[in-house]
Parts: sequence; structure tokens; C-alpha cells
Amino acid sequence: CETFTRKADTSPSPCLWVGTTLGTVLVIVLNLPPGGEQRLLQPVIVSPSGTILRLKGAILRMAFLDTAGSLVPPAHETWREHYEDKDEKEKTKKRRPVSVSPSSSQEISENQYAVICSEKQAKVISLPSQNCIYKQNITETSFVLRGDIVSLSNSICLACFCANGHIMTFSLPSLRPLLDVYYLPLTNMRIARTFCFTDNGQALYLVSPTEIQRLTYSQETCENLQEMLGELFTLVETPEAPNRGFFKGLFGGGAQSLDREEL
Repeated sequence: CETFTRKADTSPSPCLWVGTTLGTVLVIVLNLPPGGEQRLLQPVIVSPSGTILRLKGAILRMAFLDTAGSLVPPAHETWREHYEDKDEKEKTKKRRPVSVSPSSSQEISENQYAVICSEKQAKVISLPSQNCIYKQNITETSFVLRGDIVSLSNSICLACFCANGHIMTFSLPSLRPLLDVYYLPLTNMRIARTFCFTDNGQALYLVSPTEIQRLTYSQETCENLQEMLGELFTLVETPEAPNRGFFKGLFGGGAQSLDREEL
């Protein structure tokens, strides 16, 4: 992502956030060469920033919010190699942006929030100060199988599915509990491996090797469920038969009944 790596940073920079199974988050700095020919010739320098954050349980999900509480989009660009002439390829390289500039939500002196979810708890870290401003212990007796940051009702929240069968949602960035319902305990590892949350209050998982189970934890989505069901085909009214011209009937061949009044 492109965010603050150290407490003394005044502007965001490209970096890599790594979460481990022991609950440690490491921030690694990516030093990109300046744009132009230097970016194509010089290597990217990777170095540890010294920033270490710790949570209980293995790290499951990380996301970044701007000051307004909106998700910061990933700072990356997909590279596709095109089979072109050498001249065209050089033009493409020169035309392609080589570094990601900060968006409007990542201006200098603006803070960001890092949302980190582990198997036991969730934390919201203010950047660049690295202060933990919100903390929520999700479960003590069980553990979180899946945690996702999803959009719901024009906002975003943290959705968690625990091994004891509970689906829980928390507001962001305040981590206020919004929902806690019992759905399905962990009966086989297929559910744990494939369960995922999507936007608009929905979730999916493989209930068998060939079947996908879809569920919703949103009342709004449940009310509009009939309109969201898929169809194998679209119903189209049969169009009216075109008017048959006189000469087409006269020279078209075949026996045709001809009305004398029409003639």
C-alpha cells in the first residue's frame, strides 16, 4: 500500500505490510527510483522500517482508511505485456505511469487509519503516530475463521465469522458492535477454507464440493432477494409477424390465399 511507515513520516510512501501467524505486523519500506529511465534501470530497494505492531492470534486481514473513514484503494497498477513492435513498445513504456501518486485522501499531513483483524481481536491504528485508538476483543472462547472489510449501507464495516458459528460485524473506524447472530458452527474444514464476505451484506462458502451456499446478514438485501435471483433466460414477448407485401406473395412461390378485396 501507500501509507506512513514510521512515526516521523510526513507523507505516505510505498510499503508492504506483513501479518504473521504469531500476531505480529511488520512494515517494510519500498524505495522506488524516480520516474523515467531510472525507474526502468534501477532496482527497487526493500528495507525494514522498524515498525512492529502486535495483536492476539494470527493476523487475518488488513485495510487502510482515510480521514473520512473511506477505504483507501490499493496503490498498484496491473501490468500487461503487449506483443507490439519495438517502437510501439517504447512508446507504451514512456506513456505508462511508473509511480503511483497520492490520491486526494492521501495528501501530505493527512492521517490514515490501519484496520488490523486477527483471530482474537481487531485494532484501529492511527497513522503516522501508530497509536491504537480503537480496540475490540472479538472472541475469547473461540477464534475468527474469516474477517473482511466490506461496504454495507453506504458505509464500511468489519465482518467476522467465528468458529463457534457466530457472524459478527463492527463499525469502522470505531469498532462498535453492530451484529452478533448464531449461524453455523464449524462442522468441516471446507467451510473454514472457502467462507468469505462480500459487499452489501452477503457471504459465500462451499457447502459441498459442487455447491455454493449464499447467505445475507442485511435486511435490505433480504427484502430485495427476489429481484436478485438469477434466471436461465430472459422473457421476451413474441414480436408481431411482419406484413407480407403483394409482390412478395406473388413471386415468392408456394400456394398463397389471396383476398379479392385486398387485390
